[in-house]
Amino acid sequence: MNRIDSHKLLVVVFSAILMITFSGCEKNLDVSPDPSFGLNPNEAIKSASDMQKLLNSCYDACANMMSGQFQVISDLLGDDVTAPLNNDGNATAVYNRSVAQFNGLTNSAYAQPYYTIYRVNVMDLYYEQVAFDVGEKERLQGEAAFLRALCHFETVKMWAQPAGFTTDNSHLGIIERSRAKNEVMLRSSVADNYKMIIDDLQNAINLLPLNNGLYATKNAAKALLAKVYFTMGNYAAALPLLNDVIGAGYVLSDSLNRFKREEVESEIIFGFVTTNSAYDINSRGSVFKSNYRNDISIPVLGVSSELYNLLMADTSDKRKKFVTLINPGQPNEIKASTKYNLNNFATPYLTLTDMLLMRAEIHAIQSNYAIAIADLGLIVKRAYGFGSAKLVSLSSLSGQALIDEVRLQRRLEMHLEGDRLTQLKRVGAFHTPTTVIRNAPWNCAGLVLQFPASAGTVKGFVFNIEGGCN
Repeated sequence: MNRIDSHKLLVVVFSAILMITFSGCEKNLDVSPDPSFGLNPNEAIKSASDMQKLLNSCYDACANMMSGQFQVISDLLGDDVTAPLNNDGNATAVYNRSVAQFNGLTNSAYAQPYYTIYRVNVMDLYYEQVAFDVGEKERLQGEAAFLRALCHFETVKMWAQPAGFTTDNSHLGIIERSRAKNEVMLRSSVADNYKMIIDDLQNAINLLPLNNGLYATKNAAKALLAKVYFTMGNYAAALPLLNDVIGAGYVLSDSLNRFKREEVESEIIFGFVTTNSAYDINSRGSVFKSNYRNDISIPVLGVSSELYNLLMADTSDKRKKFVTLINPGQPNEIKASTKYNLNNFATPYLTLTDMLLMRAEIHAIQSNYAIAIADLGLIVKRAYGFGSAKLVSLSSLSGQALIDEVRLQRRLEMHLEGDRLTQLKRVGAFHTPTTVIRNAPWNCAGLVLQFPASAGTVKGFVFNIEGGCN
């Protein structure tokens, strides 16, 4: 399992200086390293060890971004949560799909991926200036490419309409950052964004080893590339990658909760974890818990009645334990999730569960029903039990009924993990144009986040259209 322990990450002084450069507006995101910042970069990066420390800081920044911040915002736009119970104006605007240029929640999130991207790009300046052991430079380059692809992928999903919104993906995407250079950049097309992401991941696959300790591996890059292709509706390209990863020896965990660190290591292809602390105050996944945890205080976000009813619909479904009623029968009754009522916490990013569900849906779409049922059956057997009526019923499914069942099981398995919105947009773009997300069309403008006002300081920058969903 690939993990980052935040208590063991060593961040060089140079990376702290890099963070300072992000405190301004968008145009500062690619300022070149310069001695005027207070330290000559050539004094900060002198050895392979220094490069490893800078890479560790990239993982650390990426883990902060994926500690629930991106996932919760995505869920707020979807149909699995309620309006914020604390009436926070920024979060409520996201839920209402009316994000403007001065939304503190989304503006903070927008900055996060570029911290990692910038540090990765700075690494490019030193590969030829530092002495490495055999294979060490290639490994570092592969990990850096993986992280840059991850950050661009998660950003384009949130700040641009999805792949398939236009037939050639010529609609506006996000700003691509591929080098640490002081240059003004405008938004590229979604087609260009995905090309860069795919190029980075193909490069990572070529460079990364199969085994890499706590860090990204060749299989992690394959898994992420499969996820990218799946999101793009390119199932033919995703399938061989899924076959490779699923056949690589990962084992589906017995646990239904992939956030229980001690129970899920066998199936996590890539993720972030941390060591214990009091209620894991500084842990990965802190944003998940601050919004959903309810065994200590009232949660910020409840689950929608629709999701609650789906999880409770079958008494044999063990996942019903992930929802509870607070103040049952009272006017202030809250339907809440128990998934994040944890101390020892993992934040998985790429899992065998996700890979199996992707492959099952692809095979169902391609009418390879037996293979689809075999993959889906592994998920269903874990959730409902061997010999359950649900497991037995799979054998009679085909066509759209089987596709619908795969998508339903994905929703039940991966609820409140930031996955639902992406899947609904993919289905709307490539399969069912009438798809709605909480009573709004999948392609309405408000389901895409607005850029920070500071982005407008760059001449020619085009903001997203606001609203249009309610």
